[in-house]
Amino acid sequence: MNRRAVSLFLLLLLAVAAAALAAWLLAPQRLSDARIARHFLTIAFGREHADGPGQHLAKWQGGIRYKVVRWFGGPGAERAEEALHRQMRDLAGLTGLTIVRATLFDANYLIALTSEDLFAWQVRRALAAANRRLGGRIADANCAGFFGQDVETGAIVNARVIIPVDRAVRRRLLQRCIVEETAQVLGLPNDADGGVRSVFNDADRSTALSRLDRLLVALLYHPGLEAGLGRAETARRVRQILPAVRRRLAY
Repeated sequence: MNRRAVSLFLLLLLAVAAAALAAWLLAPQRLSDARIARHFLTIAFGREHADGPGQHLAKWQGGIRYKVVRWFGGPGAERAEEALHRQMRDLAGLTGLTIVRATLFDANYLIALTSEDLFAWQVRRALAAANRRLGGRIADANCAGFFGQDVETGAIVNARVIIPVDRAVRRRLLQRCIVEETAQVLGLPNDADGGVRSVFNDADRSTALSRLDRLLVALLYHPGLEAGLGRAETARRVRQILPAVRRRLAY
């Protein structure tokens, strides 16, 4: 074999090795039941913008009636609204909830497509309605989402998502904001980095729900988990139902 042939052969080997490495790096992670359960509890009971963790499992029990309100115009807002409608259809299929568009006066779930200069004011209003203070971190956030719970049952009864379109577009995070915030106000309000591909991981830049994210949403909306459960009882039930949810989603 001459020198040219050897060089071509080595280049071929390097290309094959590089392709194999890329496939390995991009392959979806298959976490253990124990790690998924810990991840779920961290996200479901943590509160990203609150002083302490939640005491009771939060989830919607009735249907969602949502309205997209534009405070900001232009092609960015148009793209965002189209993506939001697609995302809500996807979440309806994943959760089994009835999710429909509604008028402003009938909606229990508002999505404000706003501008950067109005964002902090609108966040402040949303927090004031929930008797919470505005923190510096959330004032500079890419976007925000909040939900209110029934004090007796723990069920989510209303939600608000606020996306400063111009800021999100400038930071190239518009699609990320849409996917992350709409998922979090389903009852998964915290982040948990943990080195996994997930919209609940701020170190990751996914713009769609990962397989793990879809599993977490489906797990929350399994009939075996009820709104208002404490953390210990939720953990016990998650261990019981997780294998069936994994099989259904082939994870």
